[in-house]
Order: sequence, then structure tokens, then C-alpha cells
Amino acid sequence: MAEVNLKKLSRSELLEMMITFSEEAEEAKKHEEELKEELEKEKQQLLKEMAEERAAMLKGFDEEKHQMRTKFNEQKAEMQAKFEKDINGLKARLTREKEELQKQVDDAMFKIENSQSLAEASIQLGGIMEAAQKSADLYVETLQKRAEAEYEEFKKELAQAKKHMLEKEQEILEASNKQATKKKSSVQGRKKKSDKVDE
Repeated sequence: MAEVNLKKLSRSELLEMMITFSEEAEEAKKHEEELKEELEKEKQQLLKEMAEERAAMLKGFDEEKHQMRTKFNEQKAEMQAKFEKDINGLKARLTREKEELQKQVDDAMFKIENSQSLAEASIQLGGIMEAAQKSADLYVETLQKRAEAEYEEFKKELAQAKKHMLEKEQEILEASNKQATKKKSSVQGRKKKSDKVDE
């Protein structure tokens, strides 16, 4: 508003000026309230969108975690089935070797019964016992190695699954925080713009 010498104005002009100023002030106040209301609506909308996005990300994470757990359980079941198959194979092998040893014992006993001396019988019996011990040691060693290998593989896959889940959770948190910061900056920018308009 241009500068005016109030002393030169008449009473009616002063009254008209006061009315105009009052109307402008009322209009500015109304405009300010409208801007505040608009900013509040935008703020609530942004908060709602952020909550929905976070919920969607968490849902996706839960679904992926469920899929990983399902896959992990399937792999665990496959490993268990393979382990049991290997054990059954070793048991069958042990049974065959026991039958073979029993046959050797029976043959040895027959030879002992028909041997000419105690020394000859002792030598034959010692050979059978040595073969039996070697077979038993081999079975135990093989079983132990297989069990250790299966367990190490299981621990490795479990560690990888946990690492992947933690990384995914961290990604979701970082994305959520980044989105929140971005939208907060947008609201603050609009508020500053509104303040400038009011001035």
C-alpha cells in the first residue's frame, strides 16, 4: 500500500481505509487458515501413505521370510532323507559284511575243528578278528564323516538364511527412513512457501 498522509484524509476516507485494512487482514487470516488446513491434510495424507508403504514392505518381507523358511524346511527334509538313505545304505553294507564275517567265522570254526594243532587254529582265528575290527572301524569312520559333512552343510545354509533375512530387514528400515525424510522435507518446504505468502 502506498504511503498516505493521514492528516490530509477526511473522516470518511479514514473510515473507509480502516474498513479496507480490516477486510484485507481478515482475508489474509482466512488465507492463512486455509493454507494451514491444506498443509495438515497433506501431512495426514503423507503419514497415511508412509504407513501403507511401510506395511506393504513389512508384508513383503514377511512373505519372503515365509518362503525362505519353507525352502529351508524343504532343504532340511531333503538333507534328512539323504542322510537316512546313506545310513540305511551303510546299515545294509554292515549287514552284508557281518554275514560275510559270520561265514568266515563258520569256515574258520570248521577249519579249527579239523586243524592239526592249536597254533594253526590261533592264526586262523586272529585273522578273522582283525578283519572284523577293520570292517567295524571303517563303518564307524564313514558314518561319522557323513554326519559331520551333513551337519556343516546344514549350519552353513542356516547362517546364509539368517544373514539374508537380516540384510532384507535392514533394507526395509533404511528405505522407510529415507522415504520418511523425503516426505518430511516436502512438507517443510510447503510450510516455508506458505509462510512467505503470508508475509
